[in-house]
Amino acid sequence: MTHIHPSAVVASEAKLAQDCSVGAFSVIGPDVVVKSGTVIGSHVLIEGMTEIGARCQIFSHVVLGAAPQIVQDRGEGTKLAIGDETVIREFASVHRGSVKGRGATVLGCRNYIMAYAHIAHDCLLHDDVVVASQAGLAGHVEVETRAVIGGQTGIHQFVRIGQYAMVGACSAVLQDIPPFVKAQGNRAKCYGLNTVGLRRHGVSEEAILRLKQAYRLLFLSHLNTSQALDRIALEVTSCPEIDDLMHFIKLSARGIAR
Repeated sequence: MTHIHPSAVVASEAKLAQDCSVGAFSVIGPDVVVKSGTVIGSHVLIEGMTEIGARCQIFSHVVLGAAPQIVQDRGEGTKLAIGDETVIREFASVHRGSVKGRGATVLGCRNYIMAYAHIAHDCLLHDDVVVASQAGLAGHVEVETRAVIGGQTGIHQFVRIGQYAMVGACSAVLQDIPPFVKAQGNRAKCYGLNTVGLRRHGVSEEAILRLKQAYRLLFLSHLNTSQALDRIALEVTSCPEIDDLMHFIKLSARGIAR
């Protein structure tokens, strides 16, 4: 049975699953969909065309689905989609997509968004992403699976963060961060592989060794990016991780942080 606190304001058109709960003084707009088992805390604002998956936890004072922060763009008809088992902590905000962008902001499943973090319009977060407290993602940022964004980090619009990458706290990220690496600083640079994260998630030692070979060519040689990719193709035995790394870099529009 849905439990809605008497002080909450839930539009009659909103679609809430039968076993959701809504805390005190929360406001939920008419175009909102909330799926089974999701818990919404107190003083939460959810508006626009926002869909929240099953078994999510939305803590107090979170704002979801607000219009994008773009002059002359109110986000008419745009969306926010949040996947199952996502946790969004206190005072975080996630805005819906923009009219001129992809039209939707999308968070995958099992993401953990910590207190005071901000995710702007048209961002795409894959599954199992961690965004630490007070980090800010500008519009159109893409973060791949199991990446970690450190606290108080700012990420420039259109930047991509590769899978299993770890961005250290207080960084300013202006270019793409390749998969599997650690990055830190203002402006962020890469400082080795995220070997702890890779081993924690079951990446084989053989794959890690190959990634180390590729990393040396990309970041510790005097080769430019194109030359390094050519050398990797010739000298490093292919595996899914190497293929993903090379594909990510070849698609980079902003260049990779080096």
